[in-house]
Amino acid sequence: MKGLYVHIPFCKSICTYCDFPKQIAKESKKEKYLSYLLKELKLYEEQGQLKDIRSVYIGGGTPNSLSITQLERLLIALRPYLSNALENTIEINSELFTEEQAKLFSKYNINRVSIGVQTFDSTLLKTINRLHSFDIVKSTIRALRKYGIENINIDMMYGLPGQDMHILKKDIRRALSLKVPHISYYSLILEEKTVLEYQLKHHQIQLPDDDLIADMADYLTQKLKMRQFIHYEISNYAKKGYESIHNIGYWECEEYVGIGASAAGYLHPKRYKNAVSLPEYYEKHLLEEIFLTEEDAKKEYMLLGLRMLRGISISAYYKRFKTYPKMDFDLDKLYKMGLIEEINGFIRIKEDKIWVANTIFEKFVG
Repeated sequence: MKGLYVHIPFCKSICTYCDFPKQIAKESKKEKYLSYLLKELKLYEEQGQLKDIRSVYIGGGTPNSLSITQLERLLIALRPYLSNALENTIEINSELFTEEQAKLFSKYNINRVSIGVQTFDSTLLKTINRLHSFDIVKSTIRALRKYGIENINIDMMYGLPGQDMHILKKDIRRALSLKVPHISYYSLILEEKTVLEYQLKHHQIQLPDDDLIADMADYLTQKLKMRQFIHYEISNYAKKGYESIHNIGYWECEEYVGIGASAAGYLHPKRYKNAVSLPEYYEKHLLEEIFLTEEDAKKEYMLLGLRMLRGISISAYYKRFKTYPKMDFDLDKLYKMGLIEEINGFIRIKEDKIWVANTIFEKFVG
């Protein structure tokens, strides 16, 4: 079984923290992009790479920045996969959402929606150039449920400039009041060439210190657990049965086809990445291909699998590689440092050490 990822690189406005490939574009530019995107989809169909698609994920950018006509054009092309996949997700921004979009999602079997929220605090929203409000998000969720879409995720962030524990606690209270079954809570990572990075360099903003960020992470995790959310991946929390099928596929190194500018894919033993700029994508969609060695594949399996709170299944590792993690990696130091443990046939990061996961991941890089 495979995943299918579709990238829509358009937004109405650019968030100050975002370094994803995206742009504000006219309708004619979006039309042209869709034409090339669907050509690439057709290419993978002809190659027989789109059989047994388990999940479809339409991400961005902001997919619902497309017009209704453009969205339907895309969903019609994806219908053979949307009809049979277990999970079909689309990312949206609530300020661009309409009830007409909800009708369309329902019609084409989009059964999971991920809403970009980050925060509900009005001052922070201005800082990161987000255009929604709590009431707009609430109304979006109400409309999605009206059309039978209950599997809803909201993306949240902590460690934002000017964010303190009072703001975080208020955000979590509001997030929980929406009664969605999945919440992603990401720590801000300051990327190069973003507005926030420029502002920090020029002393225009100040970020929370490491101790406060650690306190935020601990608080939000405990609060979500108290409300029966399962912490199943470093940044992801779900009610039982609502864990993201598509994203788990990434963390378990399953194959997936990625289409669109800047999209990536994995068709064993090859990982590939598409051109980022639209002119380059139109000329030749593929930017690079990397063929993984057995050693590379093992490192990736450990690196990605340890993001899951349950960790790496030793038996699944053996089934794939005909060897064991302890034979391929020197894990003794990590055990002795109390960073990882083995429980019920899984090697995992200890839960109270998940926030220093990068120290552990370094073991499998390079």
